[in-house]
Amino acid sequence: MNTNGRRLWMHAAGMFTGILFLGMACETTVFANGVVPTDTSGQVNVQQEAVQTDMTQAAAAQAAAAQAAAAQAAAAQAAAAQAAAAAARTAMEDAILAQNGVSRQEYDLLAALIQCEAGGESYIGQVAVGNVVMNRVESANHPNTISEVIYAAGQFSPVRNGSLSRTLNSGNVSASCRQAALEAIAGSEPVGDKLYFRRVNGRSGQVIGNHVFY
Repeated sequence: MNTNGRRLWMHAAGMFTGILFLGMACETTVFANGVVPTDTSGQVNVQQEAVQTDMTQAAAAQAAAAQAAAAQAAAAQAAAAQAAAAAARTAMEDAILAQNGVSRQEYDLLAALIQCEAGGESYIGQVAVGNVVMNRVESANHPNTISEVIYAAGQFSPVRNGSLSRTLNSGNVSASCRQAALEAIAGSEPVGDKLYFRRVNGRSGQVIGNHVFY
């Protein structure tokens, strides 16, 4: 290599070395001034977690709203079913009462008497008390309406002691006593044509629970 060639090579090498040192100096200055590359991966994760939390909360709110709507719909259906059952029950009662010429007031009165006389007895014992009242209505030796039979002087102790009046006023009559009254009006006769009953005391007759019918 001649003298000129060596000079050119040395000049190029010097420039390269200068550029290298300049770059290193700039990098050192950048780090020295606190300017460092930013790692954004943590922010991305936080944002993703926030989005997932919002989605979870929204899904929970939707599920709660759906459950509330389903509960309301079920309650409405139950109320409608109860109303329909009550209407059907009333229609059945009206049909039986009309067929036997009994008013709803007399039906309520008979149910209240059964409550007072046999509220704690078995269902058949409750029907039996109604059976006795209806036998008297049909008997020539007794009045021919439920009211007159029940309020006949000296016949039923709940009339004398006031418990029948209190029961009527309170409306505290069980469903079984109301059903027993309706069944007796419709013609059920668990004690046949018997006209009397009393507490079991050794008297002969048909015993049902704590009553003897004769």
